[in-house]
Amino acid sequence: MANTRMDEIKKMFAERIGNQKIDESKSLKDLGLDSLDVVEMCLDLEDRFGIQFETEELSSFKTIGDLFSSIEKKLAAKK
Repeated sequence: MANTRMDEIKKMFAERIGNQKIDESKSLKDLGLDSLDVVEMCLDLEDRFGIQFETEELSSFKTIGDLFSSIEKKLAAKK
C-alpha cells in the first residue's frame, strides 16, 4: 500500500513540475521547485496522508530523492 501512495505522490510531483519522469538525484531547484513550492506540496501531503513535517526538515531537502525518502519513512511509520 505504501508503494501505491508513493506512486501517487511521485505522480503529483511530476505533474507539478510538468515532467513525467523524475530524476531523484536532481536538486529541487533544478526541477524548478523553490522553497515555497516544497512547503505547499508538503502541506498538501500532510492533509492527504496524515504525515507531519518539521519546519527545519523542509529546508534540509536538497534533492527530490531526499524528499521522497523522508516521505517514505513517514508513511512506513504510520503503519
